[in-house]
Amino acid sequence: MEYDAFENLVNTMGSEVYSFCLQLARSRDEADELYQDTMLAAMEKYKKIDALGNPKSFLLGIVLRQWKNKRRRIARRRRICPLTVLDEQIEEIYPADEQSLEEKIVRKETIQMVRKLTAQLPDKFQIPVYLYYSRELPIEEIAAVMHIPAGTVKSRLHKARAILKSGLEED
Repeated sequence: MEYDAFENLVNTMGSEVYSFCLQLARSRDEADELYQDTMLAAMEKYKKIDALGNPKSFLLGIVLRQWKNKRRRIARRRRICPLTVLDEQIEEIYPADEQSLEEKIVRKETIQMVRKLTAQLPDKFQIPVYLYYSRELPIEEIAAVMHIPAGTVKSRLHKARAILKSGLEED
């Protein structure tokens, strides 16, 4: 891929890549850092991107690798020197609609519960759920991003849905 085509790719897919970074990182500061690391890595490899293939999955694969590497580094540092970390929540923006106050509160609580339960899933279940439901990627693209067979993606999505369902039913 030529540099001009890469620049165009970043301009068109940048917001989707950033949104995925935000979902993985769960805070704007960390998402900004992850996005920046991703774009630097993509810039270093822009000649390897196949413009006719699926450049979106290539970029999302880089995001995923950067995020996993960062989590490994943090885990290694915490084993050496444990730190106390404060959890930050993502800002939630709801469109104005004709729902009653009770419906809005119930919807907000349900969304928070699903996010909480999803965040508690192991990474091997959490990442396919985010890619499938938030990024609306087909199973084949998720398999390409995660470098696993499509059947494995399907089984992980099925297992994640079962875990989420049982968690919602308990609540």
